[in-house]
Amino acid sequence: MKNKINSEREIETSEEAKKLVIARIDAQVPSNLRLSIGSFGGMSKEEMIEHVEKGDEMGRQIIKSHLRFLHAQSTGKITRALISAE
Repeated sequence: MKNKINSEREIETSEEAKKLVIARIDAQVPSNLRLSIGSFGGMSKEEMIEHVEKGDEMGRQIIKSHLRFLHAQSTGKITRALISAE
């Protein structure tokens, strides 16, 4: 039985990942906030969601960053980093 996703690109663009990231952005990003992401410049919450829905390069980068954060959170990396910063 093969449940693993074969490549990072498949993870980034999967429909489940898109839905998860869109829900996180919708719940956590205020509508009046503009975020700067790398060399892509500032974008609104709605623009971020649009890129994720399209699955374009920017959308894949947004998905990747959210999945990395969730992974770090679930493995305790974030907690350890916060504790060590004290």
